Amino acid sequence: MSAFRIAPHVSPDPVPKRKPAKSRDYLTFLHELPCVITGAYGVEAAHLSMASPRHGHYGRGKSRKAPDRWALPLSQLEHARQHRIGEEAFWVCAGINPHVLALTIFGLWSDMGNDAVPFATAIINQWRLDAKTRGEA
Repeated sequence: MSAFRIAPHVSPDPVPKRKPAKSRDYLTFLHELPCVITGAYGVEAAHLSMASPRHGHYGRGKSRKAPDRWALPLSQLEHARQHRIGEEAFWVCAGINPHVLALTIFGLWSDMGNDAVPFATAIINQWRLDAKTRGEA
């Protein structure tokens, strides 16, 4: 019989020590995608500030944006609304898990570069359709 060891739960320091990773190429890629809420083009990169340790996002340091992998394409109006009503309320209202969507889009770009545009667009449209079907967006 084999013995299994369960790793102890370790909580990392929630404040990032390093500067967030920035990628001009990734932000350029995001600007080619539709808004994750409306489907409109002409988007801004909206960086997620709210932490989600389950997804590897520990928030951001003081006076810093989150790393670019935690950015999502939002129209100017939706980005302003997100800031106005608060990030968490905005995403709950939209019916979208922003951390999963951000990681998915970043992963596609990491694997395919700009060739990922049609794949990321299809995924964004599927998230929008799913949220609409549930009556959340």
